[in-house]
Amino acid sequence: MQALRQQYQDADPVTLFYQIWNDPLMTVNATHFISEAMRLCGGVNVFGELSRLTPTLDIEAVLAANPQAIVAGGMGEDDHGWVEAWRRYPELQAVREDHLFFIPPSTLQRPTVRLLTGTRTLCGQLQAVRDAD
Repeated sequence: MQALRQQYQDADPVTLFYQIWNDPLMTVNATHFISEAMRLCGGVNVFGELSRLTPTLDIEAVLAANPQAIVAGGMGEDDHGWVEAWRRYPELQAVREDHLFFIPPSTLQRPTVRLLTGTRTLCGQLQAVRDAD
């Protein structure tokens, strides 16, 4: 984690929406350990200021936030359906620029040793956003 922190400490920030559930639409606030991974990678959680640890949202809130990237964990280890569902909103910057990413939930949504794997994946995804700009 320290090597990732050093690598991305001066990286340009990337705004992102991290989806942990679909129905209801849910994310995490800034105090959640997933947001710690986001910050380590230079990501800015567009819903970080919300008071609940895992707030529910509506689509309009995501549209208004217009993140540079959307990252979803999904229901299964290889279910990209939630990410693909965002394609019906071409007005979102993340969709227009094809910055829709999937991370297997067991690597980032559970506080285990696999969190390093998920954080590495997230950092690579956010770097792809930077490289595309």
